[in-house]
Amino acid sequence: MKSSRALKFLILLVFLSLTLGWKVIARATREEPPTDRSIQVRVAEFLVRQHFSISMLEHAEEGKPTVTANSGSCRILVMKSPALGWDRDLVRRYATAEDQVFVVFRGRVYSDQPTFRTVLDTLWSRFLRELGFSAWPSPVFAVVARRGCEADRLPWDKFDPSRS
Repeated sequence: MKSSRALKFLILLVFLSLTLGWKVIARATREEPPTDRSIQVRVAEFLVRQHFSISMLEHAEEGKPTVTANSGSCRILVMKSPALGWDRDLVRRYATAEDQVFVVFRGRVYSDQPTFRTVLDTLWSRFLRELGFSAWPSPVFAVVARRGCEADRLPWDKFDPSRS
């Protein structure tokens, strides 16, 4: 019986050492999340590659257009949207009757924000960060564009806002 108790104690000590060691190592290698400004710049660079001229707001804020792109009669407004999608009505007030509104999340275009996916992504990223990994939620973008521009057909799947 005593050897069994000693073995259990040894196993517990090994697991404790491994978990604490993992946390120390993981915390030491943590990287910073991308800033709203860096994401805004990446959106602008993407639209420039699609032959748009762009203008950006000085400070990126959720629910407000931070990048405006123009090409001929095409106008595109891009704004970062919160994972919960609470800004839907705010976004739609920037649209006119000639505009379409859509959401871009992880390179896919949605007619309405996939709230379950965006919230799940945020919670999963938080869980991974608690384990010590460098994981950040994928940004959600609300886009208002003239219908004739076919902005929803841009190669959003090639756009990676998290890549530096």
